[in-house]
Amino acid sequence: MEDKKHIVAVIQARMGSSRLPNKVMKEVDGKPLIGYLIERLSLAKHIDKIVLATSTNQENDGLVKYVESLGIDVFRGDENDVLSRFQQVAKLNNATDIVRITGDSPLLDPEICDDLITYYLENKLDYAFLSERFCEGVDCEVVSSSALLKLEDYALKPSHHEHVTLYIYQHPELFNFSFLENGCDDAKYRFTVDNKEDLFVVTHILQDMNKTNCFYSTQKVKCFLDKNPEVSNVNSHIIRNEGLAISLDSEK
Repeated sequence: MEDKKHIVAVIQARMGSSRLPNKVMKEVDGKPLIGYLIERLSLAKHIDKIVLATSTNQENDGLVKYVESLGIDVFRGDENDVLSRFQQVAKLNNATDIVRITGDSPLLDPEICDDLITYYLENKLDYAFLSERFCEGVDCEVVSSSALLKLEDYALKPSHHEHVTLYIYQHPELFNFSFLENGCDDAKYRFTVDNKEDLFVVTHILQDMNKTNCFYSTQKVKCFLDKNPEVSNVNSHIIRNEGLAISLDSEK
C-alpha cells in the first residue's frame, strides 16, 4: 500500500525585497497582499497545510505577526539561504511533498495549483512546474521532500540556495521532472508583484474583484486586463524571471 501523502505548501516571503521593499504587506482595500495569497491558496484541495518560510531578520516581525493571526504556521531561517528554509519546513512538518509558492503572487489560482499537483502525482515525478505559457502571477512548483533533502549532499552555488529548485532543474540526470503545459499561450499576462508598476496593475485587479464581490479566476483576471489596456500596458515591458537571470549572470 502506497504511503499517504502529506503535501505542504510553503510560501517564501520577506520584507527586504530590493525592487519593492515590504511588497507582501502592501495593502489593497485594507488587506495585505499576502492575505489575498493565503486566502486563495487555502482553496486548493490537494494541499494539507500552508507554512510561511521567512527569515530571522527583525524587519519580518510584522509579516510574521500578521500571518500567524490568520492561523498559518511560520518558519524563520537564514535570510539568504531560501533552500535551507524549505528543507527545514519539510523535515519539521513530515512533508512528503512541497508546493513552492512565492509571496509575490496574490492572484494565485488554486485550481492551477491542484492541476499541477495532480500532474506531478500521476506522473510520479520528483519535481513539476508550469510552462511559460501560463500567466506570470500563477506560478507554483511541486517537489518531493526527498529530492529537496538530497540537495544537502551536493556542493551548491549561491544561486541554488536562493532559487530553491534550480539545481534540480539543471540536473535531469539526477531527478525526474517535467512541466504542465497550458492549453493556450497566456505568457503576455503579468500580475505578479515585483515592482511599483506590478503593484499598480494588481491593485486595480483586486479593487475590481472586491467591488464585484466575486472570486477572480485566472480567466476573469485575463478578461479584466484585456478590457483595461491602460492598466495591463503599465508593466508589459518587464522581463519574465528577471531575478533569476540576474542571479545566474552574477555567477558567470
